[in-house]
Amino acid sequence: MEEESYEQKTEEKLAERVIFDEEDQFKYESTISLDETEQNKLRVLTHNEAGECLHTLGKCIALHEYAYLSLDASDRDLTDINVILSFRHVRHVNVSGNRLTSEALRVLEAMPYLQTLRADRNCLISAELNSMPYLQVIPVCKMSSKMQELSLNQNKLRDAAGIHHRLLERLELNHNDICTVAIDPQNLPNLKTLELRGNALVSTTEICCPTLTQLFLAENQIEKIEGLDALVNLRTLHLRNNKLANLDGFTERCHSLKYLNLRNNEISRISELEKLSCLSNLETLIILGNPFLKKEAKEEEEKEARQEYRYIILTILPKLKRIDKDPVLDFERNEVKLR
Repeated sequence: MEEESYEQKTEEKLAERVIFDEEDQFKYESTISLDETEQNKLRVLTHNEAGECLHTLGKCIALHEYAYLSLDASDRDLTDINVILSFRHVRHVNVSGNRLTSEALRVLEAMPYLQTLRADRNCLISAELNSMPYLQVIPVCKMSSKMQELSLNQNKLRDAAGIHHRLLERLELNHNDICTVAIDPQNLPNLKTLELRGNALVSTTEICCPTLTQLFLAENQIEKIEGLDALVNLRTLHLRNNKLANLDGFTERCHSLKYLNLRNNEISRISELEKLSCLSNLETLIILGNPFLKKEAKEEEEKEARQEYRYIILTILPKLKRIDKDPVLDFERNEVKLR
């Protein structure tokens, strides 16, 4: 009897333990399910909340009335911003730091007077937006002094296709997964600044917008410079932190270029800089962090070596006004003339 009693008690304890474990497992699974539900939960911008996001009172374009011209609904975990359409006179919208998809963002295509749109740090996989009516038909003379701007930084874009806003002047696509840039200049005839930092580009080809004056391509995987001869108005070019080993690709057609940043690339021979002699108006060259500078530093003291390579660069490119962080001084020009 004692043995049976002991066995019964043991079985009862095991049964209790199984029941307890099953209950714990159920609670655990319920928690996971709840977390997933919370993550996928819709977050709709309400009319009252949107009203609190309005700022900057100004004169309406279409009417002789006043309305709020800016709406900042950033960092609110939003998935639905349809209510913004209720504020039709808004010109500047910031919906960065939410959970908006490309489809959710496209509701803003119906905004008649939209001039600037910032949608950084969302879940966009496409930059395609239909041409916004205001950006197409309102004459330039009626626009505010603020430039037309589209910012889609830190999303999941793989290309820049589908962007065609005729008055757009600034386009920011930094820190996405873009590996190809096929921009039709006819779709962006007024584009002045293009930012593509931190993407997956391996070449500068297909960036053929002759209106560009500033191009930012740092932190990519660029190995070749191609197609720059189409950028006849380009004044500033950032190519920092890429994989350039040579400087082929620059031509006399890049005559407007004044600022060139080549820091932290893979240029191993200083003679490559001779290929920049075709840039007749180049004033600033940033070249630190390339292998040829490290080789120079091994032969002499660091300060002397740095000064020596400045002399060499000035011999190759005598019109420079600034090398790296420091302006070119008169004594440096005189030293080069004496050599």
